[in-house]
Amino acid sequence: MAQKLLVVSDMHDDLESFQRAVDYGAAQEVDRVAHLGDVSLRPYTAGHLQDLLNSRNVEQFLARKRRHTRDGVLADVRRIVQSAGLPITLIGGNYDDNKDLESVFGFDFIGGGSLAKFGEASVMGYSGADANPPHIQLLQQVGENRDFDHQLLYNRLSEAQPDIAIIHNPPQGLCDDMFNGRNVGTGATLQYLQRTSRLPKLILSGHIHEAGPNGNNPNGVQGVAEYRDEETGQRTVVLNPGNIGRFGLLDPRSLEMRMQFPFGTFVVVDLEDDGSPLRVHQYSVEGPNRTVSDVRHLRSYTL
Repeated sequence: MAQKLLVVSDMHDDLESFQRAVDYGAAQEVDRVAHLGDVSLRPYTAGHLQDLLNSRNVEQFLARKRRHTRDGVLADVRRIVQSAGLPITLIGGNYDDNKDLESVFGFDFIGGGSLAKFGEASVMGYSGADANPPHIQLLQQVGENRDFDHQLLYNRLSEAQPDIAIIHNPPQGLCDDMFNGRNVGTGATLQYLQRTSRLPKLILSGHIHEAGPNGNNPNGVQGVAEYRDEETGQRTVVLNPGNIGRFGLLDPRSLEMRMQFPFGTFVVVDLEDDGSPLRVHQYSVEGPNRTVSDVRHLRSYTL
C-alpha cells in the first residue's frame, strides 16, 4: 500500500474541526493530508469591507485581506499539519485565492494545475469553482479572484494524464448532486474522462457539500461515485469528503451567518502504489448544537 490519505475539503475557517480530523489522521498513521479547497469562509472582515466602502481604496482593502488570510487561517492550517508531523497537498476552492495559498504553502500547493506524487502515482491539482456568494464576487470585481476556467482544466488534464486528480469542482454527474438533485459539476472533467485513453484512477473533489457523506440530496449520493469505460474496462473512482467545516450563508455586509448547514465529514483513503483506491472510510466530527465531537465512523466502502 503506497499511501493512506486523510482527505478533507471545504473547511471554511473551521480550524477546530480541521484540527480534530488531523489529530485522528495522525493517530491512524496516515501518510499525508489532502485538502481539496475552500480553506476560507471570510477572506476579509466586515471592518475591512466598511473601510473600502468609505474610502474606495481598493489597494488598502486587498492588502488587509491578504494579511487577514495569510497570517490567519492559512498560517494556522500550516501550523496544525506541521505539529502533527504530516505533509499536506492542497488546492484552493471558490472562496480561496491561489496567490495566498501559494505564498503560504509553496510547492505543497498544486491548485494551478501543477503536479505532485503520492507514492508512485502522479497527481494533478486544480482550484476553484463557478458558484460564488456576494462577498466572493466582490473579490472578483476588484481583480483578486479569477473565474473558473473549464477549458484550462481540460487542457491541463489532457497534458498531465494524472493517476490522481484533485479538483475542487467535481466532474459533472459524479458526486456533484445538489439538495435539489441538480448536477452542477464541471463538464471539463467529464469530457476528459469520455475522451482520454488513460483514465485517472481517482478523482478527489469537494465543493458540493450535500453530495458528501452526509448525502443531503434526492439522488442518494453519499460521497462515492464511479465512471467506467465499458470498452476498456478502465474506471475512475470519484470521492467527495463533504465539508469538514461549519458552513453557512452569510450576510454580504455584516458577514454574519444567516443560515447554517451540516458539517464535520472527512475521509481516509487507502491507495495502491499506482494510485488505485482500495478502501474509503467516512467519518464525522459533528456534535450536538454545532459543537465538534470525537471522531465518529460513518461507513466504509471497498472500492
